[in-house]
Amino acid sequence: MKLFICNRSTDKVATEAVINDLLSASENSIAIQQETEHSENWKILVEKKMQESDFIVFVIGADTFESEQIKWEYAKAKFLNKQIIGYKLSTASKESILFCQGFQVFDKADQSFKFLAKTYEDDRKLKFEQYKMMVSSTEKVTESRMKVNNLFFTITSSILSVGFVLGKTFGFTIAATIGMIVLTSMSLLVSYFWEKLIDSYGKLNTGKFKVIDKIEKQLRTNMFEDEWKILTEDIKYEPNTRTETKVIKYFRTFIIIVGIIEILYLGYHLYQLLPKCYC
Repeated sequence: MKLFICNRSTDKVATEAVINDLLSASENSIAIQQETEHSENWKILVEKKMQESDFIVFVIGADTFESEQIKWEYAKAKFLNKQIIGYKLSTASKESILFCQGFQVFDKADQSFKFLAKTYEDDRKLKFEQYKMMVSSTEKVTESRMKVNNLFFTITSSILSVGFVLGKTFGFTIAATIGMIVLTSMSLLVSYFWEKLIDSYGKLNTGKFKVIDKIEKQLRTNMFEDEWKILTEDIKYEPNTRTETKVIKYFRTFIIIVGIIEILYLGYHLYQLLPKCYC
């Protein structure tokens, strides 16, 4: 469990005592982070440490929330959707305590640690359930992609087959050839919708894996990230979306070739109808 401590410099000594009490109550099972140096990029450093932390702890003294830095840290913690708690010092003013409405405030280390430990455990359980749901949803998206691939391949192949049967049935006449060209054009159009849908599925899964990666970092594990590094760097794995798109493009090329042959055949038929001059 990681805590990021926010306090005014005027409460530095009291904050150090609070940290020691928290470490003692937790038997040194928690990690404490602070940003005590006010450098030019302190906001970037604070935000980074907040993102790494499980809880943001505000040490509340006499004029804690009159500080612009503390106000910024409080706003940033809320923006990052972090769990916030307050630790009240003996010098805490009524105004500072009133500012803390909306989150838990403690004045004893053992009470605050019990709350933190329970909330941390409950939060991990919730995140793990969310993690399982997201992994399951990516599998469902993959299954849907396979069904879509089968469906569109069947549709385009059927359209081409119908065109060939049409031409063969009517002896590849001009009318039959025109019908074949129309059907081939339809299969070409369907292939574009097919590719667009596969691209949408790919983007959907990318978004889901980003959420999974975010949850994994919160759970202190990186299984999917490690797997992806092995696949891309060691095995040179090609993503499914790219492979499927290539297959669709190859199939579309075949459709275009068929269409060109049909157009040339139609042109040959029309050429035969032109009046010939036997001069």
